[in-house]
Amino acid sequence: MSGVRWSDGGADEVETPLPGGDVSDGVVRRGSTVRRPRGPHSPAVESYLVHLERAGFDRAPRFLGIDDAGREVVTFVPGEMGGRPPHAWALDVDVLVQLGEWQRALHDVSRDVVLPDGVAWPERVQFPEVPEVFDVPDVVGHNDVTIENALFVPADGDPDVPADDPRPRRLAAVIDFDLAAPTTRLLDVATTLRYWAPVSPPESRPELMRDVDAARRARILAEAYGLDRSERLALLEVLAQRFARSWYAMRHAATARGGGWQRMWDDGVGDRIRESEAWFAAERRTFVSALR
Repeated sequence: MSGVRWSDGGADEVETPLPGGDVSDGVVRRGSTVRRPRGPHSPAVESYLVHLERAGFDRAPRFLGIDDAGREVVTFVPGEMGGRPPHAWALDVDVLVQLGEWQRALHDVSRDVVLPDGVAWPERVQFPEVPEVFDVPDVVGHNDVTIENALFVPADGDPDVPADDPRPRRLAAVIDFDLAAPTTRLLDVATTLRYWAPVSPPESRPELMRDVDAARRARILAEAYGLDRSERLALLEVLAQRFARSWYAMRHAATARGGGWQRMWDDGVGDRIRESEAWFAAERRTFVSALR
């Protein structure tokens, strides 16, 4: 995909920074496109986006090419992000169902992704302190379905609904595929639950999520995805293994990639991972009861 060039046709459009993500430095909107700096992962991710387009998966950005500045160019997807902190409508049960269905559809078209010659996924980093979460991947996953990466439109089709209007929304797409890579269905779902259940102590959650029943929300999303009883229970072990690895992965990313990763580390994300890991261990029986 690295040879695909994108021409702006001489258009002199304003570039508007797109804030919101923790590691989205340099991401801008230009007209109907989004531009972002490329990294070692980009050729594989761009090829994956092309795969999704060819498979008819229409709720993800489209890769268009590389512009004259060497940036990745993808389609701008209209919609309101779930919010940071999340909007009340983003926490509706119907949204969890839509997320589970979206992730299942993504995985179903991502089982046999063949990259072009000369393009490969970056090697997954190993940490001797903890075991790997999986031996063999079974899909390519998004790996970062956060509330900020989900885009919504009004369920009633009204284009003028303000972000703080409580009316229901429907999921339009999930964006920011920068962390897409080979994984397993359960690990990708576990990552989604980390943010959307959420799997974290109430005092560390956004205000609107402090009183939610995280175990029940996990059950709703897992059922919407289509996990059976044994898979739902296996999901909890994957969550525990993911927590054990996450601290090391974040520390490595801060050192190796810097930028937003380093800022998150400096802001105490490592401590928050440990706190959430301990909370999940203490609450695991509650999750077992809900997912059984």
